[in-house]
Amino acid sequence: MRIPDIPRVVVDCRWLNSGGAGRVTELLLKALRGSELEVNWILWGPGEILQKAAWAGVEIAGVANDPRDRNGQRNWFHIPPAELTLFMHQQRPLRPVPSVTLVHDTIPLHYGAAVQSRLKRAFLRRVAAISRELLTDSDYSRDCIARDLGVSRETVTVIRWPADAEMAERIVKLRRVAEPQKNAVYLGLFLPHKNLDRLLEAFGRTKFCAEGGTLTLMGGLKAETEALLARLNPDQKRWVTVHPFSGQDDLEHLLARSRFLVQPSLEEGFGLPAWEALCCGLPVCASDGGSLPEITRGRADIFSATSTEQMVTALDRCAARAELVTPETAERASQEFISGSPSIPDLARQVEGIVSRNLEPRYGLSQPASRSNS
Repeated sequence: MRIPDIPRVVVDCRWLNSGGAGRVTELLLKALRGSELEVNWILWGPGEILQKAAWAGVEIAGVANDPRDRNGQRNWFHIPPAELTLFMHQQRPLRPVPSVTLVHDTIPLHYGAAVQSRLKRAFLRRVAAISRELLTDSDYSRDCIARDLGVSRETVTVIRWPADAEMAERIVKLRRVAEPQKNAVYLGLFLPHKNLDRLLEAFGRTKFCAEGGTLTLMGGLKAETEALLARLNPDQKRWVTVHPFSGQDDLEHLLARSRFLVQPSLEEGFGLPAWEALCCGLPVCASDGGSLPEITRGRADIFSATSTEQMVTALDRCAARAELVTPETAERASQEFISGSPSIPDLARQVEGIVSRNLEPRYGLSQPASRSNS
């Protein structure tokens, strides 16, 4: 129920259950659940899902449309009235409401036809122009946004995403009872910059594959999945399995059973699959594309994204390292990574600061004393 004379803040939750944007929205909602900031939170998104994520005093504004419809513009008139809206993806309605926008990366500007790239650049520059503040996921992405959109680097705030300790604990428990498989896993969309053709070539040349290792690719949209399956040759079909994303539960079971995760991208703005794999103690093999060396913090087997030879070597090195991992050592690795990562309360403090400064000077909000930044 809305408290009179308290500012309203909309959280764009339309991306829940939709890839990386959905996962970081889940993390944000966990953080806001414990927030003491004096605002009326309005969760805007799929009502049935939000009923499970809501907490006492929060308002739900249900909308069922896909946030990608009409290039993100279908919900132009559906944005709930508020003093501030937190858009969790750059593909947002271009309606000039008071807003903060999370721009995950500028990767779409560098892949695809020149005409499409120019249109996407114009779109993102408009997003920047109508947003009070831009947020992003890594220092690498902040530099790219400043370069590609012509904004000052100092006007872009990096959100320090927390380790999801609850997810890690679930996977640790699953690993204790799951039957381990000699399998490597890739998670993410099946887009050109994900470098999957080079991954398939490299994996087929590894010792791990020759000795019976398999590769699971999960996360593509239906059309992407069908296109990738059509490109597989008969040899690849023996050792690779391709799935669209089917839900968090299936993903966690896959991580619990697999030997290691590989992220071969030419460029990443964050690399959430690699981050979450490390959170749950799963070995990671990753390219040097974009933010991946930054977010894996020296804990991954890194290779040049454009070198098939380096990828083969790194895959086999990671596979050999993963063969020595036990449920107990994986749990210790998980705890160590989480202890050195931001927490859910850390995220709450950061978001409270973002909301407070974007509602000033009209409301003059300050963060709760228990959450003030040092």
